[in-house]
Amino acid sequence: MSVEFRQRSINDFWRMLKRRKWLILLPIITMTSAIGYVVYKLPSVYESKTVLTVKPPTIPNTVVQPLSTTDLIQRIETIKQQVQSRSSLEPMIAKYNLFELERNAGVPTEVMIDSMRKNIVVDLEKTDNEKLAAFKIAYRDRTPEAARNVTAEVASKYINAMVLDTQEEATNTQEFIDGELQQKKTNLDVLEKERLGIMMQNVDTLPEAAQGLIAQLEGLRKNEENLSKDIQSLNAEKGRLNDGTRALNSQIRLVEDLGEKDIKENLKSASDITKSPAYASLVQKRAELTAKLKSLKSQYTDKMSLVVDIKEQIKANEKEIDLLKSSADKTVEDISRSSDIKADIQKRSFEIEKQRIEGQLSNIDSQISFKEQQIQQNGGQIQMLQSKLNTIPNVKVMLEGVEAKYQSAVKAYDELSSKKDNAQLIVNRASKAQGETIEVIDPANLPTSPVAPKRGMLTALGGAIGLMIGLFLAALFEIPRLFKIQSIEDAKHYTGLPLLAAVPPLLTQNEISWRKRSHWLKVLAGIAVAIGVIPLLIMAVQASRVFERVVS
Repeated sequence: MSVEFRQRSINDFWRMLKRRKWLILLPIITMTSAIGYVVYKLPSVYESKTVLTVKPPTIPNTVVQPLSTTDLIQRIETIKQQVQSRSSLEPMIAKYNLFELERNAGVPTEVMIDSMRKNIVVDLEKTDNEKLAAFKIAYRDRTPEAARNVTAEVASKYINAMVLDTQEEATNTQEFIDGELQQKKTNLDVLEKERLGIMMQNVDTLPEAAQGLIAQLEGLRKNEENLSKDIQSLNAEKGRLNDGTRALNSQIRLVEDLGEKDIKENLKSASDITKSPAYASLVQKRAELTAKLKSLKSQYTDKMSLVVDIKEQIKANEKEIDLLKSSADKTVEDISRSSDIKADIQKRSFEIEKQRIEGQLSNIDSQISFKEQQIQQNGGQIQMLQSKLNTIPNVKVMLEGVEAKYQSAVKAYDELSSKKDNAQLIVNRASKAQGETIEVIDPANLPTSPVAPKRGMLTALGGAIGLMIGLFLAALFEIPRLFKIQSIEDAKHYTGLPLLAAVPPLLTQNEISWRKRSHWLKVLAGIAVAIGVIPLLIMAVQASRVFERVVS
């Protein structure tokens, strides 16, 4: 079963503090003594102050516009950077013997200049309407004389820098105005030259030439329309001639086909002698002779005169048949030759007509090609004219843009010229110191009492640090006791049983005396350690230079 931790009362904490009072007191004494010694050994720091005011212009605002508060603040910030630069502060270190300890210790010059910048404080003061009225300059140093001298010289540097800055601004203003006027004049010349250049480069595409270009474009388009009509007529004639060529090709093929067919039929009839009467008579005669020869052979021998005579007649008959066949072959050749000549004559006449038509087609193609070239040239001219017409708006815009820029430049030049007189007034005002100036109304004072270090506060700070250390040490010893039963209240709380009796520690007189002696021996040892730690703490704090950096 878990038991809740017993909450301690204020009396319990008070008893803890009483038990550990030496653990708390000794760190307080040690830290207070060490830091107090270091603080009281620190050199005193004196602060000198001066007040400067911004004097308004001595001429009316209606003549020359004064600087605004923002411009004044920016100018003072710029002067501050100049005054607190290394080249401005470094001579003062040797002049007024500043940071003598640091210079003897070999501290770098940059470190001393940074410390000097931190010691210079500039506070701006404004009126209720947020206008800059005055500003304070303060400087801290280890001697009153050095603090006053540096404060006075920094104030004089502000005044001199304001005068020099005003004069430089006046000179820069004059140079700026002259340069701007020259630049404006150059811009005017450049714009005029640009305008003339655009007109010279676009002579044919100026807005005034638009009507003439439109008339030329209409003429070219009408010419292109006429050429297109001529090409259509030529294409129609070409189509008619092509139809004639195709008809001639058909007739040539027809002549070739009919000639071949006629030749074949004539050849067939001429070469087929079996259908001729002569051939039939000879064949019949040959058959009769053959039959007669066969009959005679059956009766007589081959040497018989009748048999020999019949054979001779058969041979004569065969010769007549052969002659008839030869005559038929010659007839075929004559017929074939005659048909070829006739077909060639017809084909030749058709081909001559075809060549004539092809000549006409070639002439028409030449005319069409020529007219297409004319159309192409005409289209190029139309495209060129359209390009020129399309360019006219751009040229017009360019001319209007240049003209607008030119008029604007003329206006700016005139305005700048009118402002030149006002700028000259500002230059004269700055040259004669009649503008805003800085004056010292409260010179740098010689401080009589130091402003730092705050020895009492720093010593109290050391005591507070010692108190924190003591409370930490006391807590280290007391926290483990909180988890043990140390009193009657702890026994009642953690056991949950009623307390019948409490038995105090039973010690002899010697044990009691030894406890007292050992307690005071521990206290004396703690005091000795605390006293021995004080010099070590002093050396550590001095070596860290923490307080010197705080108060410097």
